[in-house]
Amino acid sequence: MAKQVTVLIRRPPLTSEKTAEALRVAVGYTLAGGQRVTACFVGDGVHAAGPLRPGLVGAPDLEKHLVGLKALGQRLVADAAAVRERPGLTLRPEVEALEPEE
Repeated sequence: MAKQVTVLIRRPPLTSEKTAEALRVAVGYTLAGGQRVTACFVGDGVHAAGPLRPGLVGAPDLEKHLVGLKALGQRLVADAAAVRERPGLTLRPEVEALEPEE
């Protein structure tokens, strides 16, 4: 039976390598025993769920990890409240916005 793993992405993607590393780990979980992975973007991490060009500022590329997770059938979700708090932020089409439960 496959385990469900949730990887929280909470750091801004352009100021450190932690976001790219977390996404790389998420891809790794899918390859280790076929685990189901959800990448959950919260707080400043929701910026990683938007259309970025990190190479312009020398930040790690996230595209291969996001595309890889989706191609492997994994779930990408973002905290809808965090997205609303950041005017002008749009999510990539493969990322679903979830409202927090009360």
